[in-house]
Amino acid sequence: MARETSQDGKKPKKETKKNAWTRFIATFLTWILLNLIWMYFSHAVAVNEVNEHDRVIDSEYVLNVPNMFGLDRETPVDMSCDFRPKNSTVPIVTVRIHHEELFWDNSEDLSLIWEGNSSDDCRVDQLTLPPGEHRFHTTVIMDGEEVTNPSSYISAEMELGMHLWEPFRMEGFVVANLLGLFLGLADRVIRQIIRKRRESRVRNLPLHKRRQKEEWEQLAHSMAGGDPVDVDDLVGFQLQDENESAEMQRRRMRERFAAQAAEADGDIDEFVDDDAVDQDDELGKGTTEGLTGKVERDRNIRTVGDLWRQLSGSDSKKKRK
Repeated sequence: MARETSQDGKKPKKETKKNAWTRFIATFLTWILLNLIWMYFSHAVAVNEVNEHDRVIDSEYVLNVPNMFGLDRETPVDMSCDFRPKNSTVPIVTVRIHHEELFWDNSEDLSLIWEGNSSDDCRVDQLTLPPGEHRFHTTVIMDGEEVTNPSSYISAEMELGMHLWEPFRMEGFVVANLLGLFLGLADRVIRQIIRKRRESRVRNLPLHKRRQKEEWEQLAHSMAGGDPVDVDDLVGFQLQDENESAEMQRRRMRERFAAQAAEADGDIDEFVDDDAVDQDDELGKGTTEGLTGKVERDRNIRTVGDLWRQLSGSDSKKKRK
């Protein structure tokens, strides 16, 4: 079909450009998706529950900050807390939260990060903690002395949220973009390798086999809903009688391909389909009714697929009769 393919047997440029544009959009969306995924995970928080209301207060909580990838990056830590009097009969007490950092040489660094009454709002700025072990002490002071059982005076809720991936946010975006670029290039390289292998196999085929392959590909493209075809595109595919069976159609197709193969090999003898000789005796003598005369245009036929569906429909009606 001369209009649907170029001289070298390749698909139309229009379809090639469409496929290239589709692949570009898919690659671009993949690149956007990788950046969105990293943006979400870079803000992910690992929550550590220290205390909860109506439970015994953990006055000494140990938080282990991991050393991500061995780079000794400091990790941002959010601290949320809420203190309430145990009931209306207990006095207002003072609550203190200390942060203690333990170093490799067993030295300690104790600092006060919040102090207030048991009825005050607890607000703590974001902490930036290096990798290692950190302890958070919660103490209750009444009349200047530390209470040994703070759960008798207050109810506490405290959480520590570690932003483990935030120190690597910029590096993550670089990796995501490099990965998106790699996927785009890898897709193109793989397609080129597959195309070269396919072309190599086609070049090794005999000439008549190559012609048959091209025609079958063109026919499959049209039946799948390709571009509309002209009457000239059907040259070589004779219009069949509406009463002709599917077996007769297949026989005509086999004769046509065998004739092409014989022409390519230099054999000028007429091809005879041995598989259909016995069937001709059973079907009787054929006629040329419906194959002669002026060709009338059928507006329902726009592609080879439409013609194939009409032929198949006629054949199924004939079988039901």
